[in-house]
Amino acid sequence: MIASSNGLATLDGLSGKLGGDEDRELFRTLRGMADFILVGLKTVLEERYNPPKLDDELEAFRNSSGKDRLPRVAVVSNSLEIDPEIPLFASELYSPILVTSEASPVKKRESLAKKYDIVLSGEERVDFRKAINALTLGKGGIVLVEGGPSINKQLVSADLFDELCVTVSPFHSDDASGELVTTDKSYPDGDMEEARRIEVNNFIFYRYLRKR
Repeated sequence: MIASSNGLATLDGLSGKLGGDEDRELFRTLRGMADFILVGLKTVLEERYNPPKLDDELEAFRNSSGKDRLPRVAVVSNSLEIDPEIPLFASELYSPILVTSEASPVKKRESLAKKYDIVLSGEERVDFRKAINALTLGKGGIVLVEGGPSINKQLVSADLFDELCVTVSPFHSDDASGELVTTDKSYPDGDMEEARRIEVNNFIFYRYLRKR
């Protein structure tokens, strides 16, 4: 995740505006290491998600590691109100996974299942523990979570994060409805420990590990 200098998840309503070349490079690298990218539908729509793109080095890494050519984006939604014009959904060469619960509209779910793989987990809302187990069963186990903040809070409550990679941007945000980014402070003292801190051109990159 990326946070403004005052800890918010967006600038003018978008997380992408907080970034820079340095953060985008790290973002691409983390995606290249992942087997799945878990993200909420709201974030996908607001940020107009594209299918993942990797450079030659990351493609070679994935090939040598026995990973799929690209990580699968798993989009979380109870409404399933996708926008077919969003590049992620419009692509004929790449298909995301939809993660939803039993409470999602049955007819819409059946219709979307003709084009997309669907993971059904939970009754009234998505059960993330079961959903992640279903995604990774017999496959790679690295799940990169790209939020948004609501999903992150649910994963903190379920104690499902093993590590947090947080970029602190030099940009200040005045978004009145902006939500705080999940960091080590989202946990009781001592549950997360700082494993790495790197500063590049006023961006600060943190990696925290869950102490178990």
